[in-house]
Amino acid sequence: MKTYILPLITATLLAAMSCNTTRVVKPIEKGTLQVGANLGGPLITMGSLPIFMPLSSVHAAYGLKEKTTAFASLHTTALLFGVYQTDLGITQQVLQQKGMIPGISVSPIANMMIDQWKGIFSLYPQLDINAYWNYKSKPHFFYTGLNNWIELRRTRAHNQPQDLVVMPAWHLGHQWSGNKYNIQLEMKYIGFTQSNKDIVVDYISPGNNGTLGLFFSINRKF
Repeated sequence: MKTYILPLITATLLAAMSCNTTRVVKPIEKGTLQVGANLGGPLITMGSLPIFMPLSSVHAAYGLKEKTTAFASLHTTALLFGVYQTDLGITQQVLQQKGMIPGISVSPIANMMIDQWKGIFSLYPQLDINAYWNYKSKPHFFYTGLNNWIELRRTRAHNQPQDLVVMPAWHLGHQWSGNKYNIQLEMKYIGFTQSNKDIVVDYISPGNNGTLGLFFSINRKF
């Protein structure tokens, strides 16, 4: 039984941490409210057909300052299965873009989950680091970066030691920015330090670790 505990935890975390595009890569304008919806998830094999898990969420962001944006979400697919899940965070611009030198932002995030049956609460701190490149004459931008989920529990099922401390994900994406609407497309390589062998889901990956994920979101600015 103990042989399967870590693979099950790995599979669960791979799905939990891969529910959305990066919320806010570049801080939005001060006083601007942005609401949106997200669809996407890990790539898996169903039979012989590659598909992505259709995980969904809704979110909102608000420009607190010119370089600081706060955001929050509700994971709607998780809600359908009896789990209340949200992520609350702030995106802070660290460096402005200068020519080919990218703009840099960081996002500390609190991922929180509680199930409706036993009321078990889970907290996963997260730290995102992003680099982005605006087009010269347009507000669209490419971006890349790292998501890092942190496991706080020191034991897992059956009081076994918790060896998993950080679950990283690398992402590459593009945002098309309009006057009112933004569209975001993102690819992730999730949990690339963790083996994907002998777990409950057939994840698609370039190797024997982690899984690839595909995500889409649309946002409306007010």
